[in-house]
Amino acid sequence: MSNKFGLFFVLAAVVLTSGWYLVEANKAFSDDKPKKEVPDAKRDLEQSTFMRKKLEASGQILEGLTTENSELIAKGAKILVELSAAEKFQVQHDVMYRQFSGEFQRTAKGLLDAGEKKNFDLAALKWMDATMKCLECHKFVRGARIADSAQ
Repeated sequence: MSNKFGLFFVLAAVVLTSGWYLVEANKAFSDDKPKKEVPDAKRDLEQSTFMRKKLEASGQILEGLTTENSELIAKGAKILVELSAAEKFQVQHDVMYRQFSGEFQRTAKGLLDAGEKKNFDLAALKWMDATMKCLECHKFVRGARIADSAQ
């Protein structure tokens, strides 16, 4: 009984955290924003589309966790693994960004493994870890872009 309560608490926290994150991410990647008329506008649009795919995969994982559907968890995690290995995922090429990227890739692979093994508790923890890694990396990238634009 205590284990089920713990899992319920973890999933409730995940749902609340991810709901906020998805709302904020939706604002950040909204297609309603005016497109910048600068040489990097095409790259920014491609990056936004690419990041939306990651958000969709994350939504599949959350749905799989809340319904205990290991196939949905594995499907979403597999997409995250594939996207994180893609060249477009590499938005910066410094040491810190490579560190964030490597950590996310390892976590996504752990999430895929947990989903395939139907280990819902571990999958929930890996999904929360992946979400935190996303937030940390996005914070870093925003800070780096602000610093670059100030120069």
